[in-house]
Amino acid sequence: MRWFLLSLCLAGLLGAEAPLHIVAVERRGPPPYEVADRIYGVGSGLDQGLRVGDRLLVKRAGAAVILGHLRVIESRPGRANALFEPLDGSYPMKGDLVLRSELRHLPAASSLDPAPLVVLPRPQAASEPPPREGVLYFLPGRSDLSVGGVRKLEAWVESWGTEGRWAVQVPATKGIKPELQKLRAESLQAALRALSIELVTVEMGPRTAEGLNHPTWVRHWD
Repeated sequence: MRWFLLSLCLAGLLGAEAPLHIVAVERRGPPPYEVADRIYGVGSGLDQGLRVGDRLLVKRAGAAVILGHLRVIESRPGRANALFEPLDGSYPMKGDLVLRSELRHLPAASSLDPAPLVVLPRPQAASEPPPREGVLYFLPGRSDLSVGGVRKLEAWVESWGTEGRWAVQVPATKGIKPELQKLRAESLQAALRALSIELVTVEMGPRTAEGLNHPTWVRHWD
């Protein structure tokens, strides 16, 4: 009986955790087509129970590192569309795996014989969830925000809300003077203050992104 129950539990877990795949990567809206604006198509949408607002893990096949999260913005039979929330400078590609959550290891079979069936513990909440992120690009030698950049900030503040913790990440990069990076950070802080975000910290860590222009990130924690 115990082995029968264990088989049922294992089948349920594996069925629930079966990975989906990114089936398409699209660019929408007018140029410039920035990396953060890409729409990622995931099969199979409503057929797999995906709903708007779901956050999914993304990893490359054969690799253990999680690239980030996909946030579902549209779901229909056969496909869901999502935006990517990166954890580092890597971005998904067509064919990458999409997981609802990580499958915990089951106890060894030998431990089931003398004792009752082991109940798997609930996942422990992380000390702080990863932030939402948006990336903006500055033209070489410039520290002012474009009209498109200001509109992106307005959209993020409207979507994420004015509460929580905000930061701008201006990576220290060879070939870019620290004075210019400082001006870019101040430009982003001023633009966010104009949108009722009073406190915005500055992060200066190594980080890269695709594109010829210079990237900066806007980060928000609930």
